[in-house]
Amino acid sequence: MSNEIDYLHNMSLVDLAQKCAQETVRYYRATSDDPEGHDPRYCLELFRRAIESHDEDAWNAIFTQYQSQVEKWVYGHIHFQEVISNDEPQDIIVQAFERFWKSYTADKFALSGGLKGVLSYLKMCVNGVITDAWRKLCRQKLEQQTEDETQDLPEEKPTPEKLLQLGEFWQYIKQHSRTQEEYVVVYASFVLNLSPRQILAEYPDLFTDIKQIYQHKANAKSHWEDDPYIHEFL
Repeated sequence: MSNEIDYLHNMSLVDLAQKCAQETVRYYRATSDDPEGHDPRYCLELFRRAIESHDEDAWNAIFTQYQSQVEKWVYGHIHFQEVISNDEPQDIIVQAFERFWKSYTADKFALSGGLKGVLSYLKMCVNGVITDAWRKLCRQKLEQQTEDETQDLPEEKPTPEKLLQLGEFWQYIKQHSRTQEEYVVVYASFVLNLSPRQILAEYPDLFTDIKQIYQHKANAKSHWEDDPYIHEFL
């Protein structure tokens, strides 16, 4: 094992990046008969140098190696088409890598369990960047709608429907929700109209199982059951 580690640590960056590229091609060509037909050590060593040794050249090699894969994840995201008008694909790719550089520490790398765990975190960064951009876009649309409709707001107390349109309704729910998870499920379900599966994809930091979302939704309905102002919408 020691000889193997020394071998990887002593490889030149050029050779290491080349081997990583070759093994990545083998990985994506792997068949069901040979699912382990690749060697992840070289790519993992690139990440080790970048993360543990703060090797800038290793970071650049990683960007070159995984830029195309990150681009595929970007285009495959369910909200990509909605946010592309504000951010070019390349901007999102760069932001995803930047988020990874800043948040993926040596401790996280040590607990990654291998290359698959590292790349899963990189994909999570892609999802996070696009989700943040999508949420920002939703807020901007809501604020613009609020600004437009407030000009014609009648003097009498607005109806619950109007409050929902103006964004005050979900603010009320946010203030009185028992947990952040409960609020997110209610907001995502009844304001953003997301399905439980979409909620799971959009909030991987809060939910790991779709059953959790159904449970929080049921808890929310029970919690708001005695509030006639809210109950009719849930």
